[in-house]
Amino acid sequence: MTEHRAPVGSTAAVLKLLARQPDRGVTFRELTASLGLPDRAVGDLLSGLRAEGLIEYEAGSGVCRPGEPLRPLPRPGGRPDCNDVRAAAMPWADTLAAHSGTSVLLAVAHPRGAQVIHHVFRPDNSPQRLVTGDVVPAGSALARVLRDPAEGRCLHADDGTGDGAGDGIGTETASLATAVLDPAGDGRPVAALCLTGPRAVLRPTGERARHNEELLLDAARATSASLEAAPAR
Repeated sequence: MTEHRAPVGSTAAVLKLLARQPDRGVTFRELTASLGLPDRAVGDLLSGLRAEGLIEYEAGSGVCRPGEPLRPLPRPGGRPDCNDVRAAAMPWADTLAAHSGTSVLLAVAHPRGAQVIHHVFRPDNSPQRLVTGDVVPAGSALARVLRDPAEGRCLHADDGTGDGAGDGIGTETASLATAVLDPAGDGRPVAALCLTGPRAVLRPTGERARHNEELLLDAARATSASLEAAPAR
């Protein structure tokens, strides 16, 4: 596990464990055994999740349970709505932007393609425009993974249109997207998560490309796990 993947991947694993038994909770010992990490590393991870309000930890019993943001929410038709998805994705989108050095977009299906519901700016000083609310076309990577999702797959777009054209990058834009799948396990996408930035950063070959794909897939799985930790009631 690489240095950058550990925080996202380990956090996703914690949330998945909590999602399986939110009422009983998971003990500290169960977490260390499942994650294969030393006590100090798991303690640091739990401290970070507690600081964000994502878990509650009972020091006396050593039991972890989902925090307020991950508790059951009403969901029309049993499907996560845009607010659920955005809330679940926000922590991972921020981490993803910081580690990839690119913008991060979260989008849901729209009749004309995909509509952006969350946008994290690139962590640099270049001019950028907030594109939340914008609709990107059917040929964009975001729209394509929503139409034809597959777990563990990323799609590239290298045309400078749609995903990043309004992001202040100009025509030298590329994007990399993957689906956030419904935690119910039916394979349907609830959203698409996308990196968008200069072509030189997001070209679909090389070591950096593989690293960005791993970061993106980890963030999508973590978002799905966060949704699973807040089941419909």
